[in-house]
Amino acid sequence: MRAYCDTSFLLSLAVEPDIHHAAARKVASRFTEPIPLTLLCESEMLHGLRRAMAQKILTSAEHGAIFRQFKDDVAEGIFDRPSLDESVNHLKGRELSKRYTPEMPGLRWADIFHVASARLLEVEHFASFDTRQRALANAEGMQLHPAKL
Repeated sequence: MRAYCDTSFLLSLAVEPDIHHAAARKVASRFTEPIPLTLLCESEMLHGLRRAMAQKILTSAEHGAIFRQFKDDVAEGIFDRPSLDESVNHLKGRELSKRYTPEMPGLRWADIFHVASARLLEVEHFASFDTRQRALANAEGMQLHPAKL
């Protein structure tokens, strides 16, 4: 299975104290292909790890270990850096915004952009713990992981 993983999922997978860590590990154990890692995902994830350290959720040593493991996972091919045309991605995001924001007014641009990226990558599985992104991915016909929150 190839799945687009949003930042909430990636952080839950990486940070053991996270409430969704066990569920993320269970879902990730079924992945059979590299995880697409967009620039947005990578940037948000690294920022999220820094925030977790600043909020004392992670120690400096834990942060460093997760950061090194993430770099190793990228090098080992667990993550795939897809080539996405950012202009096309923004256009897809605008299309999704126009179509769904009137009925889902709580959507943020990042929510839309993650789903737009998944659509452009032609990924049918969407892993997330973010209810807004899950609602949008579901509206786009994607299979959600975990199936229920």
